[in-house]
Amino acid sequence: MTDASFDVESRWADAARAGSRIDLRDGEARRPVLRASVLIGVLHELGASDRSRVVWIVGARVTGRLDLRFAEIAAPIRFEECEFDEVPDLSWARLRYVSFAECRLPGLIAGNAAVDGDLSLTGGMVTGTLDLGAVRVAGDVVLDALRVSVPGGEAVVADNAVLGGRLSARAARFDGSVRLYQIRCTGLDVDDAVFHAPSRWALAAESVSIDGGFFARGCVFDGEVRMRHAKVSDALTFTGSTLRNPAAVALRLDRATLGGGLWLGDGATTVGEVRAVSAHISRTLSLVAGVFEHPEEVALRFDAVTVEGTIDGRRGLQVRGAFRLEDAVVSGPIRLEGATLDNRGGDALAADGLRAGSLLNCCDGFTATGGIRLTGAQVGTRLCFDGATLADGGKSVGCWRLQAGEIAMRWSATPGGSVDLRHAHVGVLRDDPATWPMVLLLDGLTYDILEPHPGVPERIGWLSRDPDGHHRQPYEQLATVLRGQGRGEDARRILLARQRRDTRRARPGSRLWGYLQDATVGYGYRPQRAAVIFAALLVVGAVLFGVHPPAPAEPAKAPQFNPLVYTLDLLLPILEFGQQSAFLPKGAYQWASYAFIVAGVILATTIAAGLTRSLRRT
Repeated sequence: MTDASFDVESRWADAARAGSRIDLRDGEARRPVLRASVLIGVLHELGASDRSRVVWIVGARVTGRLDLRFAEIAAPIRFEECEFDEVPDLSWARLRYVSFAECRLPGLIAGNAAVDGDLSLTGGMVTGTLDLGAVRVAGDVVLDALRVSVPGGEAVVADNAVLGGRLSARAARFDGSVRLYQIRCTGLDVDDAVFHAPSRWALAAESVSIDGGFFARGCVFDGEVRMRHAKVSDALTFTGSTLRNPAAVALRLDRATLGGGLWLGDGATTVGEVRAVSAHISRTLSLVAGVFEHPEEVALRFDAVTVEGTIDGRRGLQVRGAFRLEDAVVSGPIRLEGATLDNRGGDALAADGLRAGSLLNCCDGFTATGGIRLTGAQVGTRLCFDGATLADGGKSVGCWRLQAGEIAMRWSATPGGSVDLRHAHVGVLRDDPATWPMVLLLDGLTYDILEPHPGVPERIGWLSRDPDGHHRQPYEQLATVLRGQGRGEDARRILLARQRRDTRRARPGSRLWGYLQDATVGYGYRPQRAAVIFAALLVVGAVLFGVHPPAPAEPAKAPQFNPLVYTLDLLLPILEFGQQSAFLPKGAYQWASYAFIVAGVILATTIAAGLTRSLRRT
């Protein structure tokens, strides 16, 4: 050891014993050497009881290993702009306060250490793993502006760490994975930080317990952010951040509990899947103005999530890939006004089994390229598609077994595919004849109010858009609603249209029978028509047989001939007035009598069939 080095160490030791700050460089750019063994000796000399002094070193190059394992040091330790040749080891030490400011280290081992104040590494450079596993820190762990570079490895390991304060890494950069399994703290702040671990996990914070907020605003994450089973009592926010893990999961929040909401919008961009399966989110799930890209795969997976508040996807939300909300429970409104969902060839929005306590707004500029699936969903108040644009052929909207207080389907343009409302139940159904889809599946759909009602022919056209139009229920449902509005005649016209459609699809024999019923009694919905036909036949018969009366079968016993009663006797197959059996027409008039008998039978049968059907439906 040179005299200069001895002098440096002596001056520092004197300053340390006096509790003074000393810059060992004395204006020189080159850092003077301070042996770790000397440093350790002075620290042990101060021991566990002397809390009045500060060990404060500035500008030194520390050679050898700073080994403080199991040491108990009461004095605060501060390093500024120092450089360490070997990895300091603080494991199992009991320390009051430790700070490395603007220092360069090949790593740090502090596993199971206990720090009564803060543990701080700010503004420096660490080229090895920062090991904080199971550390106990009464105050904060501060890593602001720190750079840790372990490409392909682990930059930070802090599993099971317990902090009385917060973990801060604002504007830090980590080249390598950051692992925070089961950490406990009062807040986590990594605003403007960079986490770079492509194709690996950039930040692994599973089962963390944060009694406060987790702020990751303006960050860059290259690799997966993994936070399964995390508990955050306040907000978890990634606003303005970029999360990249192409073709894989970018953000994993399965079964996490977030007490202050999840904020993924306001300029945030995610490449890869965001998933929060079975997570519990209080207040708000905000996707406002966010961009989520995972083409031809699932971009947002919120299956079985519980949101005690609002899902807000307004103001330019863009999703390339599927947006899934299957079996999700949302107490407040789901607002997707102006959102753009693009999953061409698949489902843009998949929300089977969704339970929304309030609104589901896919309207006012909402655009979906791909299907919308709401099978078995429940929407408390209103499902709105007003002003929405649906592109891509196939099944545009699937609402099979949907339940909603109201559905508004006044699209900005006619949907490119079908709309499936089979077995859905809604209180109020509002649509626009100008944008009715070309294919409507309506079997089993029930509703209490239908608005508007442009007219019977238009609504018949609406019903005929169902390719499975042989189902009776859609016609009967519409007739029931019209009848409830006091529009009985319109209801009968709807049911008549349904019978005519059935007749056109029937076999030839049944089709002929249907045409007869239609012509005579309008399938029971036009009974006055039968009365007119019957009266006409009665008049024709009375005139015909009055001009050409038939001869009596037994002149001595025959009653006086009455052409009106005779015709009535021919037309009514059940009643017997004695005229038909008492007189025998001949020639053409005999054939005429047969025709009247057949007409009476047909008329009576069609009347009976039609009236029976009408009474049964009524």
